[in-house]
Amino acid sequence: SELKGVERSREKLEMELLYSRATVNGDLGSDGEELPEDSIYKARYERARRELEWMRGRLEQKHQEEVEGLVGLKKQVEKKLQDAYEEVEEQRGVVSQWKRKAARFQAELADLRHLLEEQTARNNLLEKKHRKFDGELALAVEEGKAERREKERIQREKDLLTAEKFAFEQQLNGLKLDLELKEEKLETMKKELDELTSSGRGDEEITSLRRTKHEMERKLKDQEEELDELSGQVGLLEQAKLRLEMSIESMRKEQRKELQLKDEEIEEYRAASQKKIKAMESQLEEEHEERTLLVREKHDLERKLMDAQDNARQAGNSDKVTQLKRELKRTRALLKDAQTMLERAQNDVGNKALLRQLKNQLEDAEFGRMAALKSKQGLELELSEVQIQMEDVTRVRNDLDSKLSVVQREKSSLQTHLEDVEEEMQEVMRKYKATVSQVSMDQMTISEQASQLASAEQEKGLLKEQLAELLAKVEVLQGDTMGQQTTKKLEVRIKELESRLELEGATRARLEAQIARLKDSIESLSAEASALQSKEQLSQEATRRANRQLRDLKEDFTGLQVRETEARSKIEELTGEIERLEEECGRTRSDLKLALQRIEDLTAAMEGGGESLDSDSDAERDDPDSDSSDDNFETFLSNPGKSDEFSLSPGHIDLSRLTPTKESEA
Repeated sequence: SELKGVERSREKLEMELLYSRATVNGDLGSDGEELPEDSIYKARYERARRELEWMRGRLEQKHQEEVEGLVGLKKQVEKKLQDAYEEVEEQRGVVSQWKRKAARFQAELADLRHLLEEQTARNNLLEKKHRKFDGELALAVEEGKAERREKERIQREKDLLTAEKFAFEQQLNGLKLDLELKEEKLETMKKELDELTSSGRGDEEITSLRRTKHEMERKLKDQEEELDELSGQVGLLEQAKLRLEMSIESMRKEQRKELQLKDEEIEEYRAASQKKIKAMESQLEEEHEERTLLVREKHDLERKLMDAQDNARQAGNSDKVTQLKRELKRTRALLKDAQTMLERAQNDVGNKALLRQLKNQLEDAEFGRMAALKSKQGLELELSEVQIQMEDVTRVRNDLDSKLSVVQREKSSLQTHLEDVEEEMQEVMRKYKATVSQVSMDQMTISEQASQLASAEQEKGLLKEQLAELLAKVEVLQGDTMGQQTTKKLEVRIKELESRLELEGATRARLEAQIARLKDSIESLSAEASALQSKEQLSQEATRRANRQLRDLKEDFTGLQVRETEARSKIEELTGEIERLEEECGRTRSDLKLALQRIEDLTAAMEGGGESLDSDSDAERDDPDSDSSDDNFETFLSNPGKSDEFSLSPGHIDLSRLTPTKESEA
């Protein structure tokens, strides 16, 4: 595509060149009249040649730049391709690694699924028990609520009856007082009527007395209405006070019960958590001891296995090899006789079967050795897995310890919060007691003021009676004249009545202020009670959250116990397998020792039988055979498990077939 672009640009430049030539030819044609024709064509030719050379150089330069750009681009592409190949190889390695991890994770996931199924089964059983317990608890709670509602209803009815009784008693007392006042009024009116009949007064005094009479009657009516309202308010306040006292007492009892229950629950949880912590600590100590014992046993087994391998490779030891070489050099003379004896023994069927049996036994021993090595490797892998599981258990234990510390901190914070709430409750109780004492003092003052009001009402009744008597006297003595002394007395009495009315107004204002203060104290007490209820609800929510966390910790602890039992069972299986392998190693070691002892006995017998032979001639004649036999015996000692194919030439002996066993000895 770039070459095509270059070609197109070249063609475009050629067209521009032709166009420029045409323009030059046109210009020169217009000026040709003055210049000679050959100079014109020569100038055109030179100009066209220069332009062509310039365009050619420009095109070559551009082509060279494009070629260099293509070469650089090719190098970049090759480098990117190489990087891509390397990245693909790395990704393949990563994919294989992730495949291995995925296989391991799938195995772990299968184990976790199995554990999850067991845990779900246990959770289902626990949920069934929990539902049953919740149903019984709900029934008990409903019964308690029903009893509480019945008790509250009876208490409300009792309060209503006491309030009605108190109202009826007040009405009865009021009626009695009214009756007494009316009787006193009648008596005073009779007395004043008697007094007025004996004296006479003027018309002006009568009219003034009538005006004062009407004013006093109006004031008395207003005061009576106000006193009735005040007495009603006092009765309502006393009823509200009684209800508040009863509700506060019931709330106090309920709060005490709930606090006692919470304290008991907290103590139970504390004791249970301490027991669990002690049990977990003892279990962890036991696990640590068991782990140390397992590590020691593992090191002992590894040492024993290394000893067994060293004993199995005793034939490859340099000292023993040199000793065997010396013994072989001494017994080279007897090898030929042994070969002849073997040739004779090969003709015998029983000897062949015996040799085949010995060969099979050697193969079985080699196979057992390989199986022992494989089982050792498997046991090492299992031990590493068990160590990983133990590390997981310790990590989970540390997580549980951290969670337990968090729960303990939350529990301590809840305890401090409860202590703060208790202190606030005590402070509120002190305030409540102070308010109760203040209310009792206010009640005493109210009772005193009520007695004062009663005395004032009595005086008021007396004054009314006196006023009525005076009015009656005024009506009787309308035609009579009154003296200055009687008018002065009446004015003094009117002033006294006005002062008493002012005093009653002041007492009424004071009572209203006390009533407002009592209302404010009642509102503050109700606000404090609502605040205490909200704090109590918050503390209940905190205890519920702590209970939920403790329940989660219990579930985690049970899961850890399950995993711990599984790890212990695996450890027991591994210890049994290790003991079995130790027994097999002991048996193979004893067989190897017996075989070595038999080889030593055979070499001793060969030395005893070959002393009469000519060692020099045999040695000169059998040097290559002896060297080859030395080499073969060295290979047999270095590779005891691969001696089944160890065959000798006519001048050699197959030492693997000469390995004695119990059957050959028999």
